[in-house]
Amino acid sequence: MNLSEYIDGERVILSLSAHDKDSAIREMVGFLDQKKALSDTDSALKALFEREKLGSTGVGEEIAIPHAKLASIEDLVIMLAFSKGIPFDSADGKDVRIFFLLLAPEKQMNLHLKTLAKISRLVKSTGFKERVLEAGSVADVCRILSEEEQKL
Repeated sequence: MNLSEYIDGERVILSLSAHDKDSAIREMVGFLDQKKALSDTDSALKALFEREKLGSTGVGEEIAIPHAKLASIEDLVIMLAFSKGIPFDSADGKDVRIFFLLLAPEKQMNLHLKTLAKISRLVKSTGFKERVLEAGSVADVCRILSEEEQKL
């Protein structure tokens, strides 16, 4: 499974307008709704907010991976979004600049966990973070994602 198979130009927000955690999640889910990637945005929001109650998905190093499982989807829904920095209760206290939002089918726990692990390896083991923060366009983001993913 490659992240770049799921994250194309229709799954990238270069600049979130949100200024806090809840509005960032709402903006990303709204974006997916506009792109017709979700059939049940209310369930997606509820699942993501419930997951955040368990502990912040702000993993540190300016990265967050809001994620949840949904019964209403058949395959992964993944997107990337960027900000100048949004407080997200991250482990290291840093504001988040890179968001990977992940929704996985409820019955595919293994796929959900493998995808989280792949995102983690991408941001920790490659030059993805540094390069993507310098990207000037959605096309650049998608190209960098593909190039860095090939290094894994």
